[in-house]
Amino acid sequence: MPDKKREEFFINLFLEWYNLNTNKHYTIITRPDEENREKRTYDFLCKDTNSITDFLAVEEKSLNKSTENVRDNIETAEIVSEVNKILNQKGLFYNQEHHFYLEFRNAPKSKERIKYASKIAALVETVISMNKDTNIGKRHRLKTDGCDLVKEFSLLETRKTPRVFFSYAPESNVSWDVQSDAFNATLEIVQNSNIQLEAPRQEGKRTILIITNKFIIVNSDNVEEAIRCIEKDYHKNIDEIYFINKNSFEHGYAIDQVK
Repeated sequence: MPDKKREEFFINLFLEWYNLNTNKHYTIITRPDEENREKRTYDFLCKDTNSITDFLAVEEKSLNKSTENVRDNIETAEIVSEVNKILNQKGLFYNQEHHFYLEFRNAPKSKERIKYASKIAALVETVISMNKDTNIGKRHRLKTDGCDLVKEFSLLETRKTPRVFFSYAPESNVSWDVQSDAFNATLEIVQNSNIQLEAPRQEGKRTILIITNKFIIVNSDNVEEAIRCIEKDYHKNIDEIYFINKNSFEHGYAIDQVK
């Protein structure tokens, strides 16, 4: 979703949760970033309607937009998730594990996800039908006609467990390392937000950073660990940090305080 729409969605979600947990009634009164476009400032100024002095300065940052590695890993993981969904919907029967390796030259964009997932699912289905009872212990490169962004698609091995399993890493990434990517993205977000929230904190406002994540890859433990590792000077102007993450068990989002 566009930045403004995303920011408004998450600030409204956060304020509903925050008011419920603090017994306050904060509402948005201005958007400083829109009023002072030439000055690097924060997203939302909120005020408790029952107080004349209780203000929140809130900055929202998307984890998904912060680093190329996080974006690429998320797109690739979403394609793999879509492939598994297609295979499950078909009720494909397989009596052993097929371990595939998938690597893209560049991570496909969101709008291309279904196209690539459908083609890869068809390839998987063909491979499984051809190797139902064959024990494979070495890498077999597979043809990927029509999948121009796919750098390599290989069947690594088969095992007795009946499932389809993928190892994957976009070329822009040396390795698939969620923890490292989460740390780098969190560090970038915290450093930038620390600068943006300096002025309101000096003015006596409570400062809040909301880190948001739309995909089920990084969790609050990853982000909290990253913040613990960041020197305090890099977030000294941020009073509270919250992580809003896609909830893997329900349709919605989970909110966790990580500082």
